[in-house]
Amino acid sequence: MNYEVKKIENSAVEIKLNLTAEELAPVKAEVLRKAAAEAEVPGFRKGKAPLDKVEAQYGDLVKEEVIEAVLKTNFDKIIADEKLQPVSYIYNLNSNMENGIELTFNIDLYPEVELGEYKGLSVEKETFEMSEELLNAEIETLLQSKAKLVDAPEGHKAAMGDTVDLAFEGFIDGVPFEGGKADSHSLKLGSKMFIDTFEDQLVGYVVGQEGEVNVSFPENYHQASLAGKPAVFKVKINAIKVLEKPELNDEFAKESGFESVEDLKAKKAEEVKSREEMRVKNEFTGKLIQQVVANSKVEVPKSMITREIEARLAEMDQQLSMQGMNLDTYLKMTGMTMEKVFNQMAPMAINKVTVDLILEAIAKAENIVLSEEEITEKTAEVAKMYGMTPETLVEELKKNNNFDNFTNSLKNEATLQKAIEVIVNTAK
Repeated sequence: MNYEVKKIENSAVEIKLNLTAEELAPVKAEVLRKAAAEAEVPGFRKGKAPLDKVEAQYGDLVKEEVIEAVLKTNFDKIIADEKLQPVSYIYNLNSNMENGIELTFNIDLYPEVELGEYKGLSVEKETFEMSEELLNAEIETLLQSKAKLVDAPEGHKAAMGDTVDLAFEGFIDGVPFEGGKADSHSLKLGSKMFIDTFEDQLVGYVVGQEGEVNVSFPENYHQASLAGKPAVFKVKINAIKVLEKPELNDEFAKESGFESVEDLKAKKAEEVKSREEMRVKNEFTGKLIQQVVANSKVEVPKSMITREIEARLAEMDQQLSMQGMNLDTYLKMTGMTMEKVFNQMAPMAINKVTVDLILEAIAKAENIVLSEEEITEKTAEVAKMYGMTPETLVEELKKNNNFDNFTNSLKNEATLQKAIEVIVNTAK
C-alpha cells in the first residue's frame, strides 16, 4: 500500500491510496468468499456458486464492499502515520479498480490557528451613566405592560395604537370576493395585520362611522386571484378601545411586588444599571474578540460550519415544537427553503466556529486547564439551575450515558470563558 496526502483549501486534505493487484487480491477474495456464502445465483444452490459467477452477478455490491474493506484496513494507519486530526467523514470518494485499486477522497482536518495579538488590545468602551430619563423609560414600560383595554370616551377619534372592532366587506371591480367580509373583527391600528394602508386610513374614525378604504393587494399575495389587484373595503367602526395605563402610586407599586413607589424606583434603577452595565461589558468583550479574530488566521472546515448550522436548526426545531409547530411547517408558512435558512445562518456559524477555534488556541497557549474543583463547582451550578443536587444530576447523567458528554461540554465552555478573561483582563 502506498498513499499521498495533499493539502487543499478550508483545512481539508486529499488522500490518494493505492493497492497493487497483488495487494488487493486477498481483500477481494475475502469479500467474495463472504458474499458467496449468501449468494443466490441461478443454476447453483445457495452458497455454492463459483466466485467468478458471484462477482458477475453482484459486481457493484462486491466493488462497494471491497472499497469499504480497503478503507477500513488502511484509513486509520494513514491518519496515525501522518498525525492527522479528522473532523469530518470521508467525502468526494472516487475509485479506480482497473489494475489493483486507487481511491481518492477528501477529509476535513482540525484547522491550524495562527494566533495574532490577543493581549493588551485597545478598543472603544462605552461609559454608562444612570439617568432619570432611563429610569422613567423603564417605569413607563412597566406601566404599559399593566395597561388594560377600555372603551374609548364618546367622540374619541381612532389613533395608531388603538384597537377597533371593525365590520368590513371587500370588493374588486364592484364584486365581493371570498374571505373579504366580517361583521366583527378586532384590529390594533399600526399592527400591519391588514394589507397596504388599510389601518392608516381608519385613523380619525369614530364609533359608528362608516366609510371606504382603498387598497391594493401585494403582487406576491398568497391568494393568486387577489394578487396585485386594487380593492375597496366598505367599513364600519363598531367600537374603539384604548389602553388605559395604571397610575404610578403606592397601590400600584404593591400590586407589582414592591413596598412603595420609592422602593419601585430604587429597585428599577438597580435593574437598569445592572442590565446596562452588562450590555456595555458584553459589547466591549465582543469588540475585543472580533479584534482578536481580525489579528488571527484560521481556515474553517466546511464540515464544522455545517455542524454548527445543524445544531442551530435543531434548537430552532425544538423551540418551534414548544409552540406546536415544526421546522417544515415554519418553512411553508414563511415561504422559506432549507437552503435559504442555511445560507442565512452561515455567516453567524462561520463567526461562531472561528471564535471558538481561536479561543481554544489561546487556552492552549496559556496552558488553561480546569481543575477538578472547578469542574465540581460548575456541575453544582448546573444542578442548581435544574433544582437538583449535584449528586442527583451526576446520577441521572450516568444513567442516560450522558455524563462524559456533559463533562466535556462543561470543560470546553469553561475553558473558552477563561480564554476570554485573558483577553479582557489584559485589555488597555
